[in-house]
Amino acid sequence: MLSAMRKEDLPESVDRESPMSRFTVHSRSEILFLLRAVQQRKVLVNLDLPASRQIVVTSIIDMSVAKSTLILDVARGDALNRELLSGKGAEFISQLDGVTIAFQTGPVALCDHDKLPALCIAIPKTLIRLQRREHFRVALPIARPVRCIVPAQNADDPEPITTHALDIGCGGVALADTSGRLGTQTARILPRCRLLLPEFDPLEVTLEIRNSAQIRLANGAFQTRLGCRFVDLPKDVDAKLQRFVTNIERARRNGL
Repeated sequence: MLSAMRKEDLPESVDRESPMSRFTVHSRSEILFLLRAVQQRKVLVNLDLPASRQIVVTSIIDMSVAKSTLILDVARGDALNRELLSGKGAEFISQLDGVTIAFQTGPVALCDHDKLPALCIAIPKTLIRLQRREHFRVALPIARPVRCIVPAQNADDPEPITTHALDIGCGGVALADTSGRLGTQTARILPRCRLLLPEFDPLEVTLEIRNSAQIRLANGAFQTRLGCRFVDLPKDVDAKLQRFVTNIERARRNGL
C-alpha cells in the first residue's frame, strides 16, 4: 500500500534543527521495533525509485539484527530488478497504523532467502515516523473488503465507479481505483458516494480527493490510490464509522 506522504517531503538527511527533526527516530531499539511490526503484520512496502515513475510494491520477509540487514521480497520483472540494483538506492515507504514509516535505503543488493532470490537493504540508522492525519486510520483486512461506489463523473461515462478501500478512519478513506475512470486530479469533491461496510447498511458520504498516486502492483498491473477526506460527515455516519474502525482494530489486536 502507498503512503499519503510525497517523496519530496522526505529529505535525504534531516537536520536536527529542521522542522522534520521531531519526526526522526534515532533510537535503534525503536527502529527495530517499528520494522519488526511492519514485517509481522505483513504490511506492504513501497520502494520509490529515484528519478523514476516506477514504484516497487514489496514486503519485509526477514530481518538480521546481527548483520543489520532487512530482506525484502524480490521485485516482479527483470527491468525493475535491474533498476533497483543500479546502486542508486530507493525510498522505503510504508504505513503502520496510519503512521508513515520512511527512510532512504542506500544500495539495494540481490541475495538468497530460503533458496529463493530476495532483496537486501541495510537497517537504517534513522527513519522518519510521521503522523499527518487528524484521525486514526486502520488498514482493511483482505478477508473483509470494503467497497466505495462513486457516482458517474460525466454523461459520457454513466455507470457508477466501484473502488476498494485500502484504509479508513473517521477523518477519511484511501481508495484504490483499478478502472482509471476517476483520474488523478486532486481537490475534487465527490458527493453521494456509498461506503459498503460489512455488517452495516450503506453509508452515504461526500469525499474530497486530497492526494493521488499511481501504484504498480506485484503482478505488473497499475491502480490509482486516492487519499480522501470526509466532508461534513453526519453524526450518525461518524458514529458508525467509529464503531467499525474500533471493531477492525480490536480484531487485529486479538489476532496478534
